[in-house]
Amino acid sequence: MREYAELIGLAPAFTINDREDSADLMNLVRHELGLSAKERRFPAKGTCFAIYSRVVNTGASLGQVLESAFPWCREWEADLRMLFAAYVDAKQKQSVLDYDDLLLYWSHMAAEPAIAADLSARFDHMLVDEYQDTNRLQASILLALKPDGRGLTVVGDDAQSIYSFRGATVHNILDFPAQFDLPATRITLERNYRSTQPILAASNGGHRAGPRALYKEPLDRQGVGTAPPSRDGRRRGRPGALRRRAGARSTRAGHEA
Repeated sequence: MREYAELIGLAPAFTINDREDSADLMNLVRHELGLSAKERRFPAKGTCFAIYSRVVNTGASLGQVLESAFPWCREWEADLRMLFAAYVDAKQKQSVLDYDDLLLYWSHMAAEPAIAADLSARFDHMLVDEYQDTNRLQASILLALKPDGRGLTVVGDDAQSIYSFRGATVHNILDFPAQFDLPATRITLERNYRSTQPILAASNGGHRAGPRALYKEPLDRQGVGTAPPSRDGRRRGRPGALRRRAGARSTRAGHEA
């Protein structure tokens, strides 16, 4: 973005605020506009920033976002619109970007054919993991960089979409195969390679374990699972984070590598 900054209206020396600093700037603007002094309590800075972020990442209108995710804030739509405009103005005056701007400006770059072609030429292949948890803005960037799908692979599990509260949509992976002139090749991983009996046996010190009694222990040099001894000198297994993830999907567009 710094390389193309001047072409998209940015100062190359822009700085980036984390979410806490961004919320603080939102709160400062909120106070300067007198919104914090209203008789009926105006939404707090965290709520205001969450609404703003969802609008940016989903591409939905403010009214749609309020209706679907923040119905208790619908009465403040006009004031929120004014607040967000002032917040954007404050960022531009300070040459500051927030995390959402990194995607927003990148999407503006990718929408310019010359810039998109230059960026795309840098990469023969693009791989996106956990594609079920991407939002519309992220998908638009990816498709703009590889519009024909050549060299583009996304991996994910449509049953494990957990970031909808951040604007992610599972439709990105569900609709992916049909978004190109040459339909993408869909590869379904139906075999479980993580929780086979040899792996379970090794991770449990050679003891047979059922799906509800899994332990993840360090391996000694002989490949036998061992756990640190307890105070009484006995070795005890520790519950681990071994998960069974059969059904993860990998979808490839275009030609084979």
